Amino acid sequence: MPVQIQPSRDSRYPAGPSFARELLSGGPLRRNSAEFMLQTARRFGDLNHYTVLGRHVYQLNHPDLIADFFLKDAPNHHRNLVMQRSRDVLGTGLLTSEEPFHMRQRRLAQPAFLRQRIAGYAEVISGKTVEMAERWTSGAVRDVHADMLELALRIVGKTLFDLDSLHGAGEADGVRAMASAVDSFMSFLPLAFVPFSQQIQRMPIPAMRRLRAGREYLDRLIYRMIAERRADPTDRGDLLSMLLSATDPEPESAGGRMTDRQLRDECVTIVLAGHETTANALSFALYLLAEHPETQEQLAAEAAGALGTRPPSAADYPRLPLATQVFAEAMRLFPPVWVTGRECATPYQVAGYEIPRGAAILAPQFAVHRDPRFFAEPEQFNPGRFTEVEKAARPRYSYFPFAGGSRQCIAEGLAWMEGTFVLAVLARDWQLAPAAGAGLGLKLRPAVSLRPAKGVWLRVERRCREP
Repeated sequence: MPVQIQPSRDSRYPAGPSFARELLSGGPLRRNSAEFMLQTARRFGDLNHYTVLGRHVYQLNHPDLIADFFLKDAPNHHRNLVMQRSRDVLGTGLLTSEEPFHMRQRRLAQPAFLRQRIAGYAEVISGKTVEMAERWTSGAVRDVHADMLELALRIVGKTLFDLDSLHGAGEADGVRAMASAVDSFMSFLPLAFVPFSQQIQRMPIPAMRRLRAGREYLDRLIYRMIAERRADPTDRGDLLSMLLSATDPEPESAGGRMTDRQLRDECVTIVLAGHETTANALSFALYLLAEHPETQEQLAAEAAGALGTRPPSAADYPRLPLATQVFAEAMRLFPPVWVTGRECATPYQVAGYEIPRGAAILAPQFAVHRDPRFFAEPEQFNPGRFTEVEKAARPRYSYFPFAGGSRQCIAEGLAWMEGTFVLAVLARDWQLAPAAGAGLGLKLRPAVSLRPAKGVWLRVERRCREP
């Protein structure tokens, strides 16, 4: 499909909405910013321009433009304003660092996410999923979003740190402590949109005290783990072992390794980004399965046929195609990373329009994933879109839940395995249904990630297994 651009009255810019007018009119922007970007793409074509508080914003809505954004034009970009301000909390990890430091860190971290290493985490994923579901009560109404956040945190704690308990506490207490620290971190990230965020962090108010306490807790935990591993460098099969042993293969680095601070920054990034986005995607997938019982039954049959009653292993991954397709379709409709942003560092042109220095450039997954040119009946749930034949028929960047280019999510392979196995185990063992009277209707909260605004409340019933 060719790029379609509408000119505006001012020939310097492509067409787009008035942000101020949209804000005051009660239109899609008042509902949420993801819906605003979706409607902007549908009304004004594949390249849009608007200003927010005097800042130029360019929105890219076509796979060809997004391919250039991730690949050809990447050297012209800095990290977006949110990521720049998030360095105060996240440090200079893969999410927030600039080139050339980012590429060095990626080279060092890449071996921790190779396919054979990820295969070793299959037992952790399936085991933690079974443990969590065993605590469910048949017939109960549960907020499965809360369950998925806890599950994803347990998985990342084990795969990153080989961690089942914290400070000698039982696993449940340890996970609650880590969850509290992570929640404090996550509560900061919306402040990254606000000017003077550094000054706000220093204010003696309860929210900032919780943020500082959460940061101190995670820092103590991570630095303690690093010190223990430096004293005993035995490979424990987790990501931290790989990060500690990684050496930069580039000759000019002389085999350099990560410092303790660099390790800390990457661990914090993995804990925060690695559990939040996967948990959100799983929550949306479970909601969609509850809304579509026929697909749910097909997935239950696939999982039972492939696995029997045992937990999945790495060898089972290709035997669960429908589980993978359901996870993929959930991320199409509700992408946890719902928009990818950059800041223009060096002026350049997009489709004949000059992008000025300091402008924000946005590639909104939420809008592109719902484009009817690439996805027929885009609002409908249809996992069949993700067969190999269907995927091959679409442009590469019509679907990009893990971004792209040199900044494509390094843990994408782990996320796919986690999503596939969790959905397969839960669909095999539990029947999910919408919970009437639980304040339902899915409401979205697009902030740093796209997450359910008020949880995902489902009724869970244990399936009867054949003896």
